[in-house]
Amino acid sequence: MNKLFFLFLLPLISFAQETVNYRVIYSENMAMEGMRIELTYTPKKATDSTYFHYSNNVWGQDSLMNCVQIINTENPGYTFKFVPDSNRIVVYHPKSNKISFVYRIKQDYAGDPLEKIYRPRIRKEHFHVLGENMFTVPEEVFNSKAENHELNVLIDWIDFPENYVIHNTFDSQKKHQKLTKIKLWGEFYHSVFVGGDYRIHQFTYEKKPVYFAVRADWFNDYQDDKLLAALQKTVQSQRTFWNDNSAPYFTVILTPTQTTTDSSFTGQSTTGSGVHNAFDILSTNNPFNNWNVINYIFNHELMHNWIGGKIGMKHEELNYWFSEGFTDYYTYKNRLRSGDLSLEDWQDDFNKNVLEAHWKNPERNEPNYRIKDDFWKSRDVEKIPYRRGAIFALWLDNQILLKSNYTLSLDDLMKELLGICVRENKRFTDELFLELAQKYLREDISYFFQKHIINGVAIDLRTVDLIPGFSFETRNEIPQLLATPESKQTYLQLK
Repeated sequence: MNKLFFLFLLPLISFAQETVNYRVIYSENMAMEGMRIELTYTPKKATDSTYFHYSNNVWGQDSLMNCVQIINTENPGYTFKFVPDSNRIVVYHPKSNKISFVYRIKQDYAGDPLEKIYRPRIRKEHFHVLGENMFTVPEEVFNSKAENHELNVLIDWIDFPENYVIHNTFDSQKKHQKLTKIKLWGEFYHSVFVGGDYRIHQFTYEKKPVYFAVRADWFNDYQDDKLLAALQKTVQSQRTFWNDNSAPYFTVILTPTQTTTDSSFTGQSTTGSGVHNAFDILSTNNPFNNWNVINYIFNHELMHNWIGGKIGMKHEELNYWFSEGFTDYYTYKNRLRSGDLSLEDWQDDFNKNVLEAHWKNPERNEPNYRIKDDFWKSRDVEKIPYRRGAIFALWLDNQILLKSNYTLSLDDLMKELLGICVRENKRFTDELFLELAQKYLREDISYFFQKHIINGVAIDLRTVDLIPGFSFETRNEIPQLLATPESKQTYLQLK
């Protein structure tokens, strides 16, 4: 009997020790005062100081500890030391088995500079904050030897008005959130929290909810109903392709960055980021809003749920040729398959946005290691893996179709790769990919891969074998894909 009691008691004790409680408290002056967060934690043993993690550098943003404010009068008996280089806040407190203190997250910039879109944004009307920069976590809840630490989190939203939307990558409109055994890096710190005057729309796909959160009024064709319909089409086509509707919750969040009513800002700057259970879009809003841009973003970023998501990368930047390039390739192919693009539009988009853009990139022949070194430093280097990988995917798709007498395609390889990564808990590597490619092509393409993907030598598209109806011609020294109407059936393996 005592043994049974111990077995049932142990999880309760474990839960209590590993739980971090946050109370996020509303204020009408939140834009000026910052977002007040009360943290309570029970450490494993009583001490007089505790290390807390707060990420000082996230997604190209540095010095993020400038966004954290500690007010002494709110924390009697406590003192704090910031150590930015170690992503650490040292909390000195009375020796106790319970720690409780208050900190505030503030917006540390004025206006709407595009280079600061991933910093905490806290305004009178709304807030938009990455989970990694909203919540500090005690370091003892994670072990440096573990790859993805788990913890339990309780979040209470206190005194927020009834009509004030609370929405994030874990739930919608919930004032009490209980996140049990959540992965720190892949989930809790890979999240977005928004609130305020967002409009929430919802649809279900095979009984699974999908939310769309959007705020402000948008120019041109960016009406809520049209955006929602495009999102619904994207979700349906992608989940059908992968035969995967396992996500219990998913949301897309659309937030304007700079809004101008005239032509003072020419063009559109849109950034999409895939996070846990969500896709976060930050875009300028002006008369240059382009429907094709937002529709492309929907399709590209949601494809990351699988490529780069469930098919996780072992070597992040070094594998961008796959996680970004093959995502881009399937963005175009899946839109053609779903009818979102006609064959002519698909051909024109691939020629302009992939082939022409790649050939005009002065850095296009840089080796793959350059991407790891300079992806966040150079726009030209950043775009290499997208286009290089998409061109390689088109070549490989054609080779598999030809070798299998049109019974198999790159689609089959991708679905098998997904199954391996999910079932065997494997991460993507070049070696795993080449092994699968050899299975489908019945030949080793390691030399071809080394030459064109690793070393960066352009594929001579004029000499490659292609399915009937596909061909390349050179215009102004840039290869352009030509596709006859009959080729669509072969390419998509339509019955």
